Amino acid sequence: METRTIFLNACNAIAEKLDGFEIYQKGQRLKKISSDKDMFFEISFDSSFTNNSFHVIIIPHIAVYSKKLKKWQIENLKNEFSSGVVYAEHLGYITPYNTWKRWNLAGLSFEKSVGEISNNLQKYVLPIFELFNLKENAIEFLKNNGTKFNKYCEDTLVPLDFLLCFSNKETSEIFFNNFIKNSDNNGKIVSFYNKLKTEKEIDLNHSEFVSANKLKLAYVNHLSIK
Repeated sequence: METRTIFLNACNAIAEKLDGFEIYQKGQRLKKISSDKDMFFEISFDSSFTNNSFHVIIIPHIAVYSKKLKKWQIENLKNEFSSGVVYAEHLGYITPYNTWKRWNLAGLSFEKSVGEISNNLQKYVLPIFELFNLKENAIEFLKNNGTKFNKYCEDTLVPLDFLLCFSNKETSEIFFNNFIKNSDNNGKIVSFYNKLKTEKEIDLNHSEFVSANKLKLAYVNHLSIK
């Protein structure tokens, strides 16, 4: 069997274990729409150009998007290529693997890998999707917990756009300050934020380091560091 066929068979076998997802790209992309028709949730699968009879790789990713947020981003970030992403991560980083996990589908590994991926999606990903099914629940969670959806997730500023779009300044500021407080690089963050006060022009679509573009977004939206 061709490696491409094995890969697509795995994508569809995983899809069969998940309820309510529409299948796109022959199974490589699974999509579910929220109850308000604005949010949508995606599971996508990458493979490798180096696949052979002994190694057929599958790499799962997850993402949460908003149609309204995409419009907000295009307008506020001045970026026509904005996607409306609220949160995105590789499956391995939000599970006990805590790494860029690649699963092998070749031979006897097929059933084991499909089972592991399906179980991890059900246990760690579907609860995140369910949380964002109601924006009010997601906003409250992010305000209090950041992106620590479980003990394996890292805290990130990625949903700041979402909060600025759908909540208020106070909530966004709490989320922002909690991230800084819990960051190992809070000194660097505060220093960079203060430096922005001397900048004549701020490019919201360029990051000097991880999360720098979100710090700029916080600054232009007048969020204060407590």
